[in-house]
Amino acid sequence: SLGIVTVLKQSLGYKQCSEIAREGYETGKSLQQIVVEERKLLSQEKWDELFSFDNLISGNVDK
Repeated sequence: SLGIVTVLKQSLGYKQCSEIAREGYETGKSLQQIVVEERKLLSQEKWDELFSFDNLISGNVDK
């Protein structure tokens, strides 16, 4: 879901997140593929931390 891009806003900024969401929508690529694998904006470890179950349910997505 492209809605998960909001978790990235604090780390990457609004403009970059909107570009990532648009690319995901237009290409059908996952956000993880765009952010981690292609653009290398976050490490896989940071991605996993941001999207960990505990982090998401606690509301601490602004780390």
